[in-house]
Amino acid sequence: MLFMNYLLYFILFYGINGLPQINLDLTHWPNNTESNSSLQHDCLHVAAWIENEESDPYEIISYCMSEWPSQWSIEKNNQDQYFTFAQLYQRNISSEQLHVWSTPLDIIEYYELYLNHRLISNTSVVMPINGFYNCTPPRFGPLCQYSLEIYQSDHLTLNEMIHDYYLHEYQPTTLTCYIHLECDRGSISLCLDWSEICDGIVDCRNGIDEESCWQLNINQCEDNEYRCRNEQCIQKTFFRDGSNVFECLDQTDEKKLSDSTIFINMSSEPTFSTEDVTCSKRDPRLRMKMTSSCVKKRTDLIEKLMFTDKPQNVSDDCWLAIHCHWNIQKLSDLICDDISSDGNFAEIIDQTCPDMLYMPSSPVLFGHIYFSYTKEDVLNHNPIRPIPPPRYLCYNDQLCSGFYFDRTLLPFNNATCRRPEDFPLKFDLFGLSRTAWNGRYALPSFKQLHQCNTVNHNEPLSCNTLNMYKCLNSSKCISKNLLCNKINDCDYKDDEQCSSIENSCSNFGIYRFIRCTTQDRCISTTLENDGICDCGFNEYGLCDDEDSDDYHIKNHISFSTICDGFIELISVEIDQRNETDETECDYWRCNNTYTRCDGFWNCLNGADEVDCDPSPALSCPLHHHICVSSETYQLMCLPLKQANDGNIDCIGATDEPQLCRSDYFEASYYNIHCKNGEGSHCTFYHFFCGDSICNETNYEFCAIPRNYSSPVYMDSDELDTTGSDIDKFFNQRKVDKDKPREKNFSLGAMNNVIKQNTTMIRLPLSINQEIIRQQQQRCHRGLLLRVWLDYEKNLTNETCLCPPSFYGNMCQYQNQRISLTLKFQTYADSLQILFAIVVLLIDDSDDRLIHSHQQFSYLYMRDCDIKFNMYLLYSTRPKDKNKNYSIHIDVYEKMSLAYRRSFLIPIQFSFLPVYRLAVQLNIPRTTDTFERCVNQHCIHGQCMKYSNHRNGATFCRCNQGWSGRYCNISHHCTCSNDSLCIGILPNNRSLCVCPSNKWGSQCLFQSRICNSNENLTCLNGGKCIPTDEHVVSNKKFKCICQKGFSGLRCEIIDNEINLSFQENIKLSQSILVHFIEVFDDHVPINGSTFQTAVDHWRSRPRNCSTLRRNGLPQ
Repeated sequence: MLFMNYLLYFILFYGINGLPQINLDLTHWPNNTESNSSLQHDCLHVAAWIENEESDPYEIISYCMSEWPSQWSIEKNNQDQYFTFAQLYQRNISSEQLHVWSTPLDIIEYYELYLNHRLISNTSVVMPINGFYNCTPPRFGPLCQYSLEIYQSDHLTLNEMIHDYYLHEYQPTTLTCYIHLECDRGSISLCLDWSEICDGIVDCRNGIDEESCWQLNINQCEDNEYRCRNEQCIQKTFFRDGSNVFECLDQTDEKKLSDSTIFINMSSEPTFSTEDVTCSKRDPRLRMKMTSSCVKKRTDLIEKLMFTDKPQNVSDDCWLAIHCHWNIQKLSDLICDDISSDGNFAEIIDQTCPDMLYMPSSPVLFGHIYFSYTKEDVLNHNPIRPIPPPRYLCYNDQLCSGFYFDRTLLPFNNATCRRPEDFPLKFDLFGLSRTAWNGRYALPSFKQLHQCNTVNHNEPLSCNTLNMYKCLNSSKCISKNLLCNKINDCDYKDDEQCSSIENSCSNFGIYRFIRCTTQDRCISTTLENDGICDCGFNEYGLCDDEDSDDYHIKNHISFSTICDGFIELISVEIDQRNETDETECDYWRCNNTYTRCDGFWNCLNGADEVDCDPSPALSCPLHHHICVSSETYQLMCLPLKQANDGNIDCIGATDEPQLCRSDYFEASYYNIHCKNGEGSHCTFYHFFCGDSICNETNYEFCAIPRNYSSPVYMDSDELDTTGSDIDKFFNQRKVDKDKPREKNFSLGAMNNVIKQNTTMIRLPLSINQEIIRQQQQRCHRGLLLRVWLDYEKNLTNETCLCPPSFYGNMCQYQNQRISLTLKFQTYADSLQILFAIVVLLIDDSDDRLIHSHQQFSYLYMRDCDIKFNMYLLYSTRPKDKNKNYSIHIDVYEKMSLAYRRSFLIPIQFSFLPVYRLAVQLNIPRTTDTFERCVNQHCIHGQCMKYSNHRNGATFCRCNQGWSGRYCNISHHCTCSNDSLCIGILPNNRSLCVCPSNKWGSQCLFQSRICNSNENLTCLNGGKCIPTDEHVVSNKKFKCICQKGFSGLRCEIIDNEINLSFQENIKLSQSILVHFIEVFDDHVPINGSTFQTAVDHWRSRPRNCSTLRRNGLPQ
């Protein structure tokens, strides 16, 4: 028997050592559940890649199968060894070992149940699953029937494997679609993207994509909420929080709309940052966008597909001949040769085409504007020239007006057609390539005919609110955030009449507008910092809408920049003298804690920058600068006394910085000087030898041969890595324009070294690029999964594991979903309490169905700055329009499983395909009493009040084994005895809350990390808590330290502040202590605590402390 044990260990361990651990979840299903195709099953739960464990969001991505495995006929596996539970039990195999061996979680749970049964009885037990396949890598699954196509032998973890795969940019060749809205785009090839719903632009011919969106416009945000540009409300705590996660779908919580990118980089995992953002079509700075999607290739695909579909009144021969004649989409020669071997398509066009047709066949703009060409236009066009402008633009005259009245209109296909000049409409015919059809014609039409984008035409209810503006001589209403944005949304352009009233823009409602001081008018914040001065420049050359940050800096004194050698403030005349932040600085030290070793010569002789480089290119005595000698053209050591002495000793006059320093508040871009006869000239080093003036006066230096191309053709990174020491010296010199405008408060000794930038080196990816492209076309943003039907015959099939944002056998459909971001705050009594957070998506039916859920642990001392991102999906697809949905959140103490509180977050706008939420919740104190209520309908439970609802919303908190709105639906709980059973899921599984040492869907798995090393994981009485099972972290546990100790294992004895007061000082009953923590290049953190006792322990570092007694600083 001992030999057999060793043999089994060898077989299993040899197969899995050093390989990624891949544990499928939700693999065992009763047959009756397969009728619901929207339920998640056969999933891999993978943590999103984390660079910084202390600040990056916590997000678990579930990659799930959409097809049911029962549809495949999978032959019996004869290649891998099969062990019954009895055989595993006889060999003392634990469930933890099965987990390491990539066993599906359902099998492990059944095995654990088997082991528990054997503890109390020696009899066998019948279970749905009674054995385990030892799969040969890379295959996995209940029958070893799956393998991931992205598998590479050099990957050590599943997390690493998936991260590397998604580093390749997503470049689809087909569209993904949102199909839960009956949108007619006038084309069988085009479909709607979720981002195009309520984006303010009509895409469907029936306008259904914008039909209900007026409800967003009239919605009022709370006082503690920020209103996103797309009318979404988020708590202000998330506004400009410096995160790489956007809580506003349109990204305006972290970026001004004008700064937001037209597309985003899709070279990362399908997280909130890539999947739950929109890139507005209202900002077409570079080219015309045909979508609000952030996927760059989608616009190209839409344009291509628009020209694929032919109009109904056009024959195939005509359509194909036009494509060949105009070289649209670059059809192959074989296709065009089939209809005309000599390349003469004019005869076919003349004989088969109608006198007038739409090109393309679907609407180009706003769901009703078409481009129309005559047969004559087609025949007279020279194929080598760009596609000609449309002869007519045809539109629905019920949706826009305000054009020239005295023009001849042409009716065509139930539309009204005008020539471009009859609107009037001007096209951009120059400066674009011949293929830029949308830039030449669609973009100018989008800008100049925007009043035809009639979103909520004839919707009287939406006009009667403060948020809306009613256009003159029209029933059309628009949101006030569309006013004054240089886009005409009203037929008669009255939305762009934007004079201020009494020097204020408050007359435009709740939205913030920029008041132009030079022109006394108001403009939208969407025009802010877009590179164009819309307000006009003032006397100082500043622009209200372009230099908003400069205005603050140049009019507000910053202590750290006073007398620092640079003029930051606009001068002010005092006693007939121009005063700036650099006047009367004779007794102010230029070499101080704010200026030392920051790379800028604040002292004109550079005294604040000597002896700073820890690894200089040349070894010099103390108090010397390094520069390039103007005599030898080599690096030399320059004594400090020769700097700023009026004599140029160094190439580029780097020892005489005042020659290129601005004496105005606008800093200089140039840091290299050369003489020009009697005058002087300043430039960049990159252009130094390419500048005709400097090259002439520094001919000998510039004539020195280089072992690479001239610096003028090299970027900074290339110079730093391949350039000579001289080139590196010049390249690393900072320009005055880059000097920080503000510096944060600092304590302690001055810096004595220059900070060196660390370059992260990305290792070459091991996955072939062509393989990646093929997998992307098959599964879009999902993972390609190979299904082994018959291993011996090498018969396989393919399917996809889709992230929550997609579903379908190719992940081709976009999911309805809720994207929830949570942050938490706790009071002082709960800083060291580990909480279990249970998030439920529920409906308002009597069954109070739990559609989906997420569960994680929260510890303030570990997670105070962490955002928790999670997807919540509906259990039916599409969601039920007749139901109201809410998010219910329960908070439990993880150690004792004591119930703490519940929160309710309503889902307001059911018509939105993606509902983005960001909420910060305050966990009540331990001593706070439960707010109970009386509800006779709570049959097997208690009536409770939600903690975050001022209107007193209540719910029935059910006893174990009961569910439903009134706790009247019984169900069988399968949770372990030491856990909580709090509900039933759509898949008929129990929802369990585990104690801190257990995990798994039924809380059957032990977490033994805290029991290792004879329970000495944490020292000095610290409590050990394991890291959540799906989190990828170098720290497998966290120690909750007792007062007075800190560190990873509570091994550090904290510093102690002892305060004593003289007897004649009258003390108050409590003391407010401010702990100030100072960081380099960061705003200091003030951590305050209110104590009724004098002794206080604090485990965070602090640089200074202050006390307040009776509200006054002491």
